[in-house]
Amino acid sequence: MTLPQLELYVWDRLPAVRRTLAGKRLVGRIVRRAVAGWPVPVLQQCDESESNVVGKYMAISIERQIRPEVGMGIVLMFVLSALIQEAVKILIRWWLESHANQDDMMALTREIRHHD
Repeated sequence: MTLPQLELYVWDRLPAVRRTLAGKRLVGRIVRRAVAGWPVPVLQQCDESESNVVGKYMAISIERQIRPEVGMGIVLMFVLSALIQEAVKILIRWWLESHANQDDMMALTREIRHHD
């Protein structure tokens, strides 16, 4: 899977209202940040419930990174927070679905970190 395909995968699974308010560009930025910071060694050792806990902390970290870049009002910040949480949940579920997805994520993580 390529990064654009993963962005589209997350986009298609987000609630319509949240993704419409945010737009594809912001959703793509969230997915790229998640991939860049994906804690492969940690998640390889986690079961589903542990992965969800890791995902909560990932969402907080991504929000802290993106918030200053976006510069929104307080109401839209709640939307952003919910959007990031949902995107990370989608990525966690995708990661847990198969070893092929995990291999794809590891390749994407290496690639995006190499280009930073």
